[in-house]
Amino acid sequence: MDSSLGKRLSPWSFLLPFLLLFTAFLIVPLLYAFYTSLFIHRMGIAYFVGFQNYLNAFRDVAFWGSIVNVMKYAVIQGVIMLALSLALALLLDTKFARFKAFFRLVYFLPYAVPGVFASIMWGFLYSKPLDPLLQAIHFDPLASGAFLYSIVNIATWEWAGYNMTLYMASLTGVSADIYEAAKMDGCNEMQLAWYIKIPLLRPTIVMTIILSFIGSMQLFNEPFLLEALTPVSQTFAPNLDIYNMAFSLTNLPYAATLSVLLGLITILISVIVMVLTRFLGRTAERRQTTAMAAGV
Repeated sequence: MDSSLGKRLSPWSFLLPFLLLFTAFLIVPLLYAFYTSLFIHRMGIAYFVGFQNYLNAFRDVAFWGSIVNVMKYAVIQGVIMLALSLALALLLDTKFARFKAFFRLVYFLPYAVPGVFASIMWGFLYSKPLDPLLQAIHFDPLASGAFLYSIVNIATWEWAGYNMTLYMASLTGVSADIYEAAKMDGCNEMQLAWYIKIPLLRPTIVMTIILSFIGSMQLFNEPFLLEALTPVSQTFAPNLDIYNMAFSLTNLPYAATLSVLLGLITILISVIVMVLTRFLGRTAERRQTTAMAAGV
């Protein structure tokens, strides 16, 4: 009996450190933020108001505008970055690629640069060394119309190599026999990438899509630091709005309310993206199987 109980509990002993950290640094702060959001502060006194802050948040046009803005950023940046990462990974995985270790290191190095330093560096490039060239083509990367795309450029530069490394790591786990069989059937490198490698990378692609979206919803460093160079709306991104609400307007309960809503929105859309991509993947597999059967 004791031996059987020990076998059932042994997996939990390995999970316990993670569960403790997960609870302490995610679950507890979320619960505290939710608790804080149920109050308002007046003259230094906290009054319980229930879900009134949430009702106010649903009518907050500026907050929902920032959500739309950051989702636009997530789509643009995610598509460009992941397409570039996948293209680089597939290119380096071909037999024609040379100096693979060198290029893997070069592409991965920007990820080693902290986001704060990357924002400062690119802000300097936008305003100083690149300024004559940008003026010659009449383009201001810090103007309001181009500001979003300037941040897309920073994030793509920083994260493309990281996602490329994930794709390449997944490709190294594929048996060489699959590639050899495809080549014997007459597949060239382009067909091998399209019909073999990309379908095998589908789980990794789904994971990077979700991680990219979650990271995009947390956008803060780039607009916050570039604010020193150009006027940036405090509602450009949800985290900027929350930061301003908490530390400039000292409205901690409402900032906690917006934080909870942002977390829920991120989780909800991440689940929708995961379910949708899996559905599309299964549909594509079903069509491919049907086409192969028809061909046979």
